[in-house]
Amino acid sequence: MNINGKTDIVTLKQLARSINNDNLDEQIIVFEHDLPFDKDEVYPIRIDALLIALCTEGTGKIGIDLREYDLKKNSLIVIQPKNYIYLSEFSSDFKCSVVACSHNVIENVLPKLTDILPLLIHHRTEPVRQLTEKEASDIYSYLDFLRIKLREGNTTFIRQKVLCILQAALYEMMDIEQRNHKDDDNARSRKEEIMARFILAVSEDFREQRLVSYYAKKLFITPKHLSSVVKEISGRTAGDWIENYVVMEAKVLLKTTDLTIQEIALKLNFANQSFFGKYFKHHTGCSPTSYRKKFS
Repeated sequence: MNINGKTDIVTLKQLARSINNDNLDEQIIVFEHDLPFDKDEVYPIRIDALLIALCTEGTGKIGIDLREYDLKKNSLIVIQPKNYIYLSEFSSDFKCSVVACSHNVIENVLPKLTDILPLLIHHRTEPVRQLTEKEASDIYSYLDFLRIKLREGNTTFIRQKVLCILQAALYEMMDIEQRNHKDDDNARSRKEEIMARFILAVSEDFREQRLVSYYAKKLFITPKHLSSVVKEISGRTAGDWIENYVVMEAKVLLKTTDLTIQEIALKLNFANQSFFGKYFKHHTGCSPTSYRKKFS
C-alpha cells in the first residue's frame, strides 16, 4: 500500500497529479493547508478519488459538476470519484483539512462497508453540508488522527490502522446523516437514489453515450420518469448533466493534455472534429482552439 501523509500540497491540481497517477497502487493523502487552491486556475479538475474536506476557517465557493456551493467554517465537502471540481473565490483566511483516497482504496475498502452506501448515495447528490461545532470537531479528530498515524511512516500494521480510522470516519459521517435525516420521506430518498445512480452512470459512460434514453434503460426506468426525478432533485435536466460531463471532460483534455482537437473529438465519440467544435462552442461560447490558447 502506497500511503502518503503529505502536508505540503498547495493546490488541487497538484493533488490530482499525485493521486490520479496510474502507477500508484493504494494511496491515501491527508493534508491541512491554509489555501490548497490556486485562485488563478478555475478550469475544471477531475480527481479519481474520494475526497473528504472540512473547512476550518474562512469562506469560499466551490463548483461540483453543475452546482456551486458556498463554503464556511464547518462545511463538510464529499467529492466522489469522477466528479468535476471548478474553483471560484476564497477568502484570504480560508483553511481546510482534507483526506483523499485513491480509486484502489475505494474499491478495496468501500465494497466491504455495504451499510455506508446510503451515505455515499446522499453525498453524490448533496456533496456539501453544514455541520454543527460538535459534528465538525468529531470529523476533524478522525482526519487529524489519520495525519498523525501517517506521519509515523511505514510500520507492520500501518495499512490496517489507517483503513480502520478511515472506516470509523465514514461511520461517524453516517451517524451525522442519520441524525439529520431520520424523518426523511421514503419517496424523496428513492428519488435521491435514482439521481445518484444516474450521475454515477453518466460519469462512467458519457464519452460513448449522450442520450437520456440510454441512462433510463440502464436504471430500469422510463426516460420520462428519469427526466422528472433529475429535474426535481437537481433543478437541471438530465440532458444538462450529460452535456456538462462532456464539456467538462473536453475542457480538462484541452487544458491538461497535448492531444489534438481531432483526438479529443474521437475520445469523446464525436463523428468528426467539426461536429465537436460546434458542440463545444455552443456550450462554452468559444472554439476548442481558442479555449486551449486562452489557458496555454
